[in-house]
Order: sequence, then structure tokens, then C-alpha cells
Amino acid sequence: MTMTDTAAVRPAIPMSSPAPQISMSPLELDGYLTGIVVTPKAAPILPQRWIAPLWDAEPIFNDDLQIKLVLGPVINHYNALGIEIDRSLKRLETDKIVDYRPRFLLGDQKPARDAVRAWVRGFWKAMALEPGTWNALIEDDRTQVVIRPFLGFFDLGELEPDDIADDFEDMLDEHAALIPRMILILRKLARIRHAAAQAPWPPRQTKIGRNEPCPCGSGRKYKRCCGRN
Repeated sequence: MTMTDTAAVRPAIPMSSPAPQISMSPLELDGYLTGIVVTPKAAPILPQRWIAPLWDAEPIFNDDLQIKLVLGPVINHYNALGIEIDRSLKRLETDKIVDYRPRFLLGDQKPARDAVRAWVRGFWKAMALEPGTWNALIEDDRTQVVIRPFLGFFDLGELEPDDIADDFEDMLDEHAALIPRMILILRKLARIRHAAAQAPWPPRQTKIGRNEPCPCGSGRKYKRCCGRN
């Protein structure tokens, strides 16, 4: 048998299956990760919760290398979003300028409504992870204005023609232009709530009975010592 014959009967080495691809489009993924970053709750949403919805069904990875190849860019994008949003929030606070640009915005051009809808679709999926937090914002008169620019782009089913205002398309363009500012406001609210959760609680004040020993250590009753003042 020749070497050629030997090679012909050698069993083929099985190729590993490709890594499962994320179900979201780049626009939808950017909206989803942005929603994760700015969800206004005291504690951030942990990756263990927000990674699974990246796929329509539970993914199966062959090895750690596949996990790293797929999730590495997603984690990097998530971290970069947090840095960029915080930088833009600082610029808004100091210079009153909104320079943050979600992925659906290209320069100063008016974004395509379909692009905004795809981005907001991802944002909506992030909101679905914390419905209580977002519902509270929508129901509060003081904060519902922050959510309003997103509403027209939510996929809530087809509207009847009579339910659509004559200026609906113009309103969508105005709201799309407001979304970058609302992202920064939501991030600010998240940071405020996080700081409040980290602050130590004030010591509990216990009422001292008038006939109890005075806490100053004098040995007298409270009413005849510090309680007289």
C-alpha cells in the first residue's frame, strides 16, 4: 500500500462545531447593553442575568475558547459603554452639552426610524429584566418624561390609523434626538440610587425613659440629669 493509499483510508479528524452566534443585531445589542448600563436601580444587573438573553435558546459551547471568542467582544462593548456614558454625563454636568451618540446615530445626520426601532428593541429587552424598576419610572409623574422618547419606538403591536396623530412621524424624529440625553439622565439616576444604597444608615435613636439611669454615667435618673435640659 502506498502512502497515498494510506492517506486515503485515514479517518478524517472531526471539525468542532462553530460557536453559537448572538441572536441580536449590532444595533439591537448596543441598545440592550445600553439598557443594562443605565437601568436606574441601586445595584447593577450582573452578567449572570443579562448574558442568557443574548440568545433565543440556551447556547452550547464546545470549550472555553468559544466562550471567550463570543462573549469577549460583548463584555468589552459593555465596559466601553459604561465608560463612554459616564464621560458624556460628566460633560453634560459641567458644560451642559450632550455629546453621547448611541449606535443608531451617525454624526449629526437624522437617524433612520428603522435603525432607532432596532436599537430600542434591544433597550426594551434590557427593561424586561427589571420590570418593577421601569414601571415605577413610567408611573411616576416626575420621571415618566425620561421614558417618553422611547415609547413611540416600542414594538407594542400595530396601531389603528385613527390612533396615529398627524404629526406622529415628526414626533418620532424629535424623540429620537432626545434619547441620548435621556440615557445620561437614567445613568445619573442609577448612580444616585447606588450611592444612596451604599451610604450608612443613621444611628437609630432610642427614647430614654425619664426614670432610667442617665446615659452620661452620672448614676442619677435621666429626668434629674441630662433630661432636665
